[in-house]
Amino acid sequence: MKNISKIISIAFLSFSILLLCYVFYRSQIFHSGTKFDYYLTYYTIAFLLIIFSFSSFFIPEKIKINITLVLVSILIGIYLVEGYLTVKNPYYKFIFDTKYADKNFDKRTLLEIYQDLKKEDPNVVISLHGMSLSDDNSIYFSLSGLSNRKTIFCNENGYYSIYNSDRYGFNNPDKEWDKEEIEFFLVGDSFAHGACVNEPDTISGNLRTLIDNKGGILNLGQDDNGTLIEYATLREYLPVKRVKRVLWLYYANDLTNLSNELNNKILVNYLNDKNFTQNIISRKQEIEKLLLKKIEQTRIAKLHSIKFSFVKLFLTRQIIFDKIKIYFSTFTTTSREEKSLLQLKEFEKILKLSNKLTMENNSKLYFILLPSYGRYTIKKNGVDYQEYGYKKITEIVESLDIPVIDIHKELFKKQKDPLSLFPFKKSGHYNEKGYQLVAKTIFNNIEELEK
Repeated sequence: MKNISKIISIAFLSFSILLLCYVFYRSQIFHSGTKFDYYLTYYTIAFLLIIFSFSSFFIPEKIKINITLVLVSILIGIYLVEGYLTVKNPYYKFIFDTKYADKNFDKRTLLEIYQDLKKEDPNVVISLHGMSLSDDNSIYFSLSGLSNRKTIFCNENGYYSIYNSDRYGFNNPDKEWDKEEIEFFLVGDSFAHGACVNEPDTISGNLRTLIDNKGGILNLGQDDNGTLIEYATLREYLPVKRVKRVLWLYYANDLTNLSNELNNKILVNYLNDKNFTQNIISRKQEIEKLLLKKIEQTRIAKLHSIKFSFVKLFLTRQIIFDKIKIYFSTFTTTSREEKSLLQLKEFEKILKLSNKLTMENNSKLYFILLPSYGRYTIKKNGVDYQEYGYKKITEIVESLDIPVIDIHKELFKKQKDPLSLFPFKKSGHYNEKGYQLVAKTIFNNIEELEK
C-alpha cells in the first residue's frame, strides 16, 4: 500500500512538472513570449498541481487513494464529455454524416492531405488568415497568403479546395493582374475567398464566366476578414488598378471580427491615419520573407492542434473558458447592447471611408449581404435571428447612398429549399450551385441598377 501511495505522489509530481515544461515551451519558445497572457491560466494550473503534488506526499494513504480515484473518475468523465461534444459538433457531425456514407468523399484530414501534397510540391501551404499570423510583436499585417503557391483551403463538399495563389497571395488566376481594366474588385471573408470550392466555382470565378473574361476580376477576399481588414485591403490594392466596381461582401460575423481588428495596433492605423500605408506591394519580397517564418510556425501549431485536439480537450476547454468569459463580462460596465452600438458606429465610419476611397478611384461600391446557414435553421420565437442585425447594417449602408444587394431576399428566400445551396444541406459555406447562383444574382442586380 505504501508503494502505491508513493507511486501516486511521484506520478502527480511528474505530470505537473511535465505540464509546466510544456506550457513554458509553448509560451516562451514556440510563441516567443508573445502569448504569455493566454498561457497565464495554464501556468497557474501547473503551479497549483505542483503544490498539490508535493502536499500529496504528506496526505494519509487511504485519503490519497480516494482522491486519486475521484480525480481519475472526473478525468474519464471529462473525456466522455469531449467525445460527446466531438460527435455533436457541427463540423464533426457533418463529417460523420457524409464522409463515411459517400465513398467519393475525401477522407483525409488536413494534416494528411498536406503531407501527401508536400511529397509532390515542397512549397505547398495551408491557407491561413491575417489575424492568425499577427501578434503584439508584428511589424506588419498580412492581408493575403504567400504568393505563387499551391494553397490548401478546406473540405465541405467531399473534396479539398486547392488553388494556386496569384502574385500577391490571393485566390485569382495571376493573369488577372495584367488586365488594364477590372470589372469587379471583391473584398470580404471566406465567402469572397471562395471557401471549400475550386477557383472556377467561387463567386469571382463565376463572374468571370458571366462576363466571358472580357474584363478583369480580382478577388481579394480572405478567410476570417472583418470590416477593418477589408478597408485596409482597399487602401493597399485598389489604387493599383483601374476598377469599375467594388463588391463588398458582408457576412454575419463581420462585426465580431471588427472588434478584434480594432485591437490590432497596425490595422487601427488605417482607421486613424488617412495617409497610413504598409506599402505592401512595393515591400512584397521583404514581407514574404518575414511571413514565411510566421506561416511555418502557425502551420505547425494548427496541424498540431488538429492532430491532438481530442487529447487536449479542445471543445471542453473552449466551452469552459467561454462560460468564464461570459460570467466575468457581467461585471463590466459596457453592456452587450452598448458594444453592439459601438461596433455599428465603427462599421459606419469604416464604410464611409471605404466609399469615399472608392469614389476617389473612380469606382462604384456595391454592398452585398450574404445569408448564413443559421438563417434558415435557427429561429427565436418565430423571428429570423439575423433580421435585426441585417436591418441595422442595411440602414447604415443605404444612408451612405451605397447600393445594397440582399442575397437572402433576391435569391435564398425564393428557393423552395434554401438549404440545398449548402454542402449536403448542412452547416458550412455555399456549395458549387450556391456560389454560382449568388454570382448570377449579383451580376443581374448590378445590370438592373446600372440601366
